[in-house]
Amino acid sequence: MKPRIRPTDGFQVHAVNDESAQINHNTEQSNLELTMRIIDVDAHFHEPLDWIHATDAKLGDALGPPARFMDVVDSVFGVRNPAIKALPEAQQVNALESILPGFMTHLEMTEQRQPAAQSSAQDDPTCAPEARLQVCDEEGIDVQFLNPSFLVEPLVQAGRLRRFDLLRPIRQCWNTWASNQVAGYTDRLIPVTQIDLQDLDWSIAEITRMRALGSRAFALPEAPTGHSRSPEGIAKSVTHPDFDRLWSAAVDLEMAVFAHVGFGRERINSGWLNNGASDVSTYSFLNSVIAPQLAPQLLLGAMAFDGVFERHPKLTVVVEEVGVSWLPHFLAVLDHGVGRTQSSDLEDGEYRPDFAGSAYKLPLAPSEYLRRQVRVTPLVASQPLRPALDAAPEMLCFSSDYPHVEGTAKAVELCERQLHGVSDSIRSDFYGGVGEMIGI
Repeated sequence: MKPRIRPTDGFQVHAVNDESAQINHNTEQSNLELTMRIIDVDAHFHEPLDWIHATDAKLGDALGPPARFMDVVDSVFGVRNPAIKALPEAQQVNALESILPGFMTHLEMTEQRQPAAQSSAQDDPTCAPEARLQVCDEEGIDVQFLNPSFLVEPLVQAGRLRRFDLLRPIRQCWNTWASNQVAGYTDRLIPVTQIDLQDLDWSIAEITRMRALGSRAFALPEAPTGHSRSPEGIAKSVTHPDFDRLWSAAVDLEMAVFAHVGFGRERINSGWLNNGASDVSTYSFLNSVIAPQLAPQLLLGAMAFDGVFERHPKLTVVVEEVGVSWLPHFLAVLDHGVGRTQSSDLEDGEYRPDFAGSAYKLPLAPSEYLRRQVRVTPLVASQPLRPALDAAPEMLCFSSDYPHVEGTAKAVELCERQLHGVSDSIRSDFYGGVGEMIGI
């Protein structure tokens, strides 16, 4: 890939007393800028409303007229807890009414940004490659990974029709649509493959197919797969040895595993509904703001404790769109829980057992596996990089979330303000480290 000039930390060549030192400093900085790449690991397509019909007319006919985003938000973001029926009458709300007003505005803005039709979106940077690359060039971004935005609409439609047999074809259709969109541009625009963990054979075949079409990552649900009605009678952790062949395939294909927010939300105790209020706003707030950060912690904790990273030392996992503010605490409690915390400041000569004891047998501390193989994206328009940048600089990686409402095309600018003074290696790893990990 051709090196391109990067945004700098504000260094300029000025006429100063120590002019030669200033020029040397700028030369070193310029060399860094010319070799450093910026890889955006979490950007999105905005699929046109008719993207399925434009790709697979037969599948589109089976689903019927395409649903708009606001037609399905109650199923995706509303509270659908049967415990609501036991609450006082004032709290008897439907799923749509349970969505908080600020978030409803967010969802309405999201729908407004969906292109109306494939035929009229050829110059739309939210889905057209040439227009998207123009935005990338303006912002100094070399490579973007592209996640779906409106894949949820047909998935909900299929569920409402009880056509669960269409869920996998819909995911495959999205993979085909996305690869068609970026055909000829996959050196810079990379679709994130959608899989179905209920069928590992299909999933491995699909990531293999998509790898040949330019994909370098696939999406992983953040929660156990299956449910109590499955033949086994219980959901199955993705850390189960049965999934080892998926992780091996990911390593062999040099594909990263992306755990994106919304693919496995942890539900909280329904007792939080019963708070004597006149609505369910508190419960909705807890589910929307706090619960999404629990899912990746459970996922990563299980992958570390169950030895997935030990068995697959070259596996790369990227956690996206849940921020980074939780990360320092998470790393600390993991190591404390297995007795691997090292701090002379806490020594008092007394023995205290850790939680895991002999149950944890791996050679490295959990945080060591995570620092080696996991990267986490900040919500650059919502949260500052610090203190996570100071606690785990090797684990943070760049993302814009463009063109989502909570994302920004100015992500590089926002990050540059906060990276002033960090080492060249930290800055380079933040912007391009994921690419190095999977051989891009």
